[in-house]
Amino acid sequence: MLLQLLLALQQFVSQLKRQLASLWLVTLPQHLCGFRLLVGQPRVASSRASYQRHGQLPRHRLVMDYIFECFFNDTFEHITRNGLQDRQSRRDVLDHLSAIVKGCADGQNVATDEAASIAVTAALRFHRLAKQSNGNVCLMGKYHNILYIALRTCWDWGVRDSEVVVQLLVSIFECEKTFERIFLGALFGPHAPHFIAGWRSDFRDQNENVRAMVYFLKHATREQLTLPVWIPRFEQERQLRFIDVPIESCGRSSPLRIALQANAPELLLILLRYGAAPQPPDGGTSVIIALLDKLIENGRNYSCELVLCLQILMRNVPMIEMPFKPMVYGTRREMFFERYGRLLMDKIVGKEQVYGVPTLRHLCRCRIRDVLREHNQLPNGIDTLRLPKRLQRYIDLTEELDGTQLLPPEKPVQRPTNAMQRLETISSGTESEDESDNHVQLLEAVTDAEKAAVAAFVATAGEGVNMGEAKQAAIEAYAAAQDVNPPSDQTHPPLS
Repeated sequence: MLLQLLLALQQFVSQLKRQLASLWLVTLPQHLCGFRLLVGQPRVASSRASYQRHGQLPRHRLVMDYIFECFFNDTFEHITRNGLQDRQSRRDVLDHLSAIVKGCADGQNVATDEAASIAVTAALRFHRLAKQSNGNVCLMGKYHNILYIALRTCWDWGVRDSEVVVQLLVSIFECEKTFERIFLGALFGPHAPHFIAGWRSDFRDQNENVRAMVYFLKHATREQLTLPVWIPRFEQERQLRFIDVPIESCGRSSPLRIALQANAPELLLILLRYGAAPQPPDGGTSVIIALLDKLIENGRNYSCELVLCLQILMRNVPMIEMPFKPMVYGTRREMFFERYGRLLMDKIVGKEQVYGVPTLRHLCRCRIRDVLREHNQLPNGIDTLRLPKRLQRYIDLTEELDGTQLLPPEKPVQRPTNAMQRLETISSGTESEDESDNHVQLLEAVTDAEKAAVAAFVATAGEGVNMGEAKQAAIEAYAAAQDVNPPSDQTHPPLS
């Protein structure tokens, strides 16, 4: 069996060399002029006219494009309609295609990702011409599975041309109206899609599925890809981002909603970091309320995964919007506490997250993320903000900040006018080693008077006196260091 495969491969390579030779000697010059010469292959011949529009392309790109086109036409001619239905058949074609990509890259002295990009373009053209021959309706079978061969080629060779990758995603969406073959493997592993949708993932394991999902998310975000999706609940079509497109085989739910239903906090964090809407636009109910309902199902035996999902989700919304509209606020508050009061008492949900006052820090994070999401700048746009690294990680959901220790020690944000105001801006926290290098440009330097005030405050507090006397001693030390008259007790009474 192995010998037969080797012989078949040798025959294929020989045939490819003959076609390449004819290309150089006869076909290429006429193709550059827009002629159609492949009489026996009318579908390929119709695509030759596109070279007239691409006359400015380098010759080596035209050569590689023709080689890949010959490969797809010759290969698919010998494959039955359902010949690419199973994963192993697609991998066999991928192995042959990868060998040609490597050979073209070496022979034409170009990067492998560029050669792979040309191969993907040829596959897209093959699929498009097959649709045109059928009244712009996808023939499915092998004519559609060529898109997933191109999808795996993009991932294997790390194609960096975002325009080509997005064209591939758009072609898949036009035929399927979903991206479940990209998301389901990452959400449930490589074997689950076979039981859910009847096909097997082209990636080896869940880790590779997740990395592939992030790869396509990056390219879709870079090109600001939005797609028209029909939302039955609203009875209208809306433009959704790639990451929010519902999955057909999972009740038309968005990937984020499915990650919550699967109790997968790590996937939820990835989706939110890359711009998934905290309230999915798929027409479903509030994901936060659904999560609270799941938490109270087993009394006070809370699932760790569900609690983590709630904590991650709450980093993206200012507050929990109480249900039971359009009742008045007082009635809604009583009904909310009656149903979810145990979560408040057990501190699974903070009181300020429901009917309290969120911190300004949290509100700023939510607003910054909303603006970046609207402009397709998550998460890469966070690095461009002139903020310390720790605050960047806070906005990127990868680190939480406790208390008020947000600034380097003894460094006020602004310079108040009197001693009392300056003293209250001094932080007693310790600076982290990985603080941003640009914090010198963002924060003012600490003066000698402030250092004297901190030293006096620490020394006095250590002698067992009350806090008010310690603060008064710090104020006097600050004033003495600046060579000014210390304020009297009548002007600035000790703070309790």
